[in-house]
Amino acid sequence: MIEVIRVHLGRYPEAGMLDVYKLLHQATFGPGHLIANRKNAREWLEQEAGQVVPAAGEPLVESVHPNGDIVRVHLRPYLAYERKLKPLLDAFVRSAGQVQGDPALMAHRWRLFESHCEPAGEFAAQFDLREVRLFGRTRAVESWPAVHHSPPYQSAYRPAYRVLSRAEAEALCTKIGAVYDPV
Repeated sequence: MIEVIRVHLGRYPEAGMLDVYKLLHQATFGPGHLIANRKNAREWLEQEAGQVVPAAGEPLVESVHPNGDIVRVHLRPYLAYERKLKPLLDAFVRSAGQVQGDPALMAHRWRLFESHCEPAGEFAAQFDLREVRLFGRTRAVESWPAVHHSPPYQSAYRPAYRVLSRAEAEALCTKIGAVYDPV
């Protein structure tokens, strides 16, 4: 998991503690928290797709899991392959039913991140250990809720993606004629 965090911090230098939390949350719980009902998920996807602006160099698929079992499928490159949103929506909804989150695993992953924020840790210069500990304790009491990306991350990267299981992402890539090659 530390390697996944390291890669994401290198790819997204504006990422903060909230974004690391979101990454760990996605790696643990997948997309399930986002599917209140299919109609809302469809409307949200349609709205987001109507607002994205093309960006060069964004990967279609990006891993958020140590084994690549959970990925982000970025909307901008997806729309370059396929204008229909239904295949992505279907894969997103199916993925939500495939990933069972484990709060104990999330707690373990957060403690692992926290340990790398200690004074001699590789993330110590980037993250305040006291803040990381307090944030983790608060989220644990709240049963590890989902969060949005931080404002600096939102501003710098304008994230637009859906979290999918690897199996759904592979099938989606085949369906739209894209090579499944997560970064």
